[in-house]
Amino acid sequence: MNPFDIPDDPAELHPRRKRQAALLYHFASLDYLKGLLPKIDELIQFADELVERRQPLDSLMMSKRWGARDTSANWGTYAFPALVDFKESTLWAIQQRAVERYGITGANQCARMLGEYSMQWTTPEQEAEFEERAEAVFGYAYRIDDVMERPATSNDGTFDSVWSDNKSQFPKLPRFRVRTDIEGETGRVPPRTGVYVPQDDPYGALQFGWTGHSTDHVDGSPYYGGKLDEVRTFNALGLEAAQAAGQGRMWLWGDGPGLLRFVQQPKYREVLRDVDGSEITDEGGAIAAVAGAAFVACPCKWYFVEMLNDEFEDTNEPPEEVTAQLLPGMRAVTGTPCPYPGVWECDELPVGPQTVAYGVPMPAVQGKTVTWRLVKAVQ
Repeated sequence: MNPFDIPDDPAELHPRRKRQAALLYHFASLDYLKGLLPKIDELIQFADELVERRQPLDSLMMSKRWGARDTSANWGTYAFPALVDFKESTLWAIQQRAVERYGITGANQCARMLGEYSMQWTTPEQEAEFEERAEAVFGYAYRIDDVMERPATSNDGTFDSVWSDNKSQFPKLPRFRVRTDIEGETGRVPPRTGVYVPQDDPYGALQFGWTGHSTDHVDGSPYYGGKLDEVRTFNALGLEAAQAAGQGRMWLWGDGPGLLRFVQQPKYREVLRDVDGSEITDEGGAIAAVAGAAFVACPCKWYFVEMLNDEFEDTNEPPEEVTAQLLPGMRAVTGTPCPYPGVWECDELPVGPQTVAYGVPMPAVQGKTVTWRLVKAVQ
């Protein structure tokens, strides 16, 4: 076992990796992609209604200098089609899943097109509402893009953030099985479409690969975009940061020891700076600095992670109210469910530290009921 109580055996997925696998399969699923369509339709309908309501005012928006640039007619002619193209590309992507073709959505292209054209023909309130609705649609689509983009950029920190935003969707996790008989390799198309775990790196982020062509286009031609990329894993600085804060606690704002003390060490004070180049003085700046400097990309070999149909397990995630109130020193008695995964010590007997997973009954010592005290929280 390594310093973070993570199994060295890649066939034994620890809780953080189970969550990564669940997120990857969820955002890569056909059902999630299909869920994008009604969201685009609602945005198209809202935009159509805006244009229709504002058209009578177009004559008042014309100018000698800018012509029809700030009118609803101009926006409807040049910007509105981007929404229609976004829908059509999504429909096409849904069809391509039948032949194992995956790729990013048209969200980024649509957002860029919309940003090119003025919405001065709307009221400030209408413009703000449209932008809010559009950002919600794009945010949904960007989850797909994060899984499919190449080069792959997701790492322990980004997965942690995505899990925090989406864990309410996973009251239970799917069960997974690591198939050591199905191997992939960086730079090659995997033998099966799905999630892969690095063979020799207990910290490397999981990745999604596919066997068909990508649905993205470059110069009108599809390219083979499903290859497994380099693994994103902790470098030496990242391992030190994870050791200092605890891997499961290092990305949490204001909860636990955090990273501020780590970045203020003399050897890192000049290396890790705030976004404006000044010394880091708050936890948010510490997290951002470490996140930008803690990872490296390396080629590796991979094992296929199979999702087992209709089989589920606990997320090993404490309830939100427990997490929010968690402090080192909390106690639990033999036989009660462990309230938080971590390293516990017995108050009554010198038996040494014990690592206990969330929900597992707290152990007895020499057949006796004892009180356990949390000394280090982990995930």
